[in-house]
Amino acid sequence: MKYRFLIILASCLMVMSCSEDYPATFEGDPYLIFPTDDHGYNIYVQQHFNNFYYYGQDGVDRDTIYVPLNAFGAIPKEEVAVKLEAFNSDTLSFPERIDSATENAVPGVHYVPFESQEMINLLKYKANVMEDSIPIILLRDESLKETTFRLTFRLAEMENAKVADNDENRVVVYIADKISRPSNWDFWYFGIYGDVKLDFMINHSDLRWTEDDMEIVLSDSFLLAYYVYKFKEDLKKYNEGLGVNGPLREADGTVVTFDRTY
Repeated sequence: MKYRFLIILASCLMVMSCSEDYPATFEGDPYLIFPTDDHGYNIYVQQHFNNFYYYGQDGVDRDTIYVPLNAFGAIPKEEVAVKLEAFNSDTLSFPERIDSATENAVPGVHYVPFESQEMINLLKYKANVMEDSIPIILLRDESLKETTFRLTFRLAEMENAKVADNDENRVVVYIADKISRPSNWDFWYFGIYGDVKLDFMINHSDLRWTEDDMEIVLSDSFLLAYYVYKFKEDLKKYNEGLGVNGPLREADGTVVTFDRTY
């Protein structure tokens, strides 16, 4: 009994000691930062990719992406009016998905300017949360059919929140309106890549064949076998319909097939 009492007493003393030494919480303005994923590229940069091509040709002239934004140091006690600063920058290396000849996006042409009243009303970080997101409105322009544009921006000085002191922390949004090869295109199952072939796949399935779609199909052997068989059969019928104008070819004259690449 005495031994048990000593254990309880010792535990109480430890708790009291820990309580006295527990650091006080930070009471200043919160810091805001764009969270990033380290996938072997730039760990300070949050990247997004938006392609209007997959929405078809009619009715879609703008799109909204939501950019994650985190608070640290303190949780905002009141809503924060987020301020962003767009700036010109060199393109980041992402050859699998982005052409090297990208250009800087133009406000009012490729995205709604951050200083516009529309964006001022939308750029808010909610109170009492550690994680939130802010909307960025992208605009569809004819120039996107020929060139991929990049919108680069960072946090600017705000009234009731501070900017993380890493000048490299920024967001890059790549904007296009043209077909492009998914980074995880599988040559073994789908053969040599071609824009006409990908367009055929999109028009003969219920998928857009983005990176996410490709990942789902490649991870399911039955689904993969289904689509490969379907595309081969659909292409055979399509070529028969073309008659003397067939078979289906890429812009450079290469015949479209779904034969494996060895």
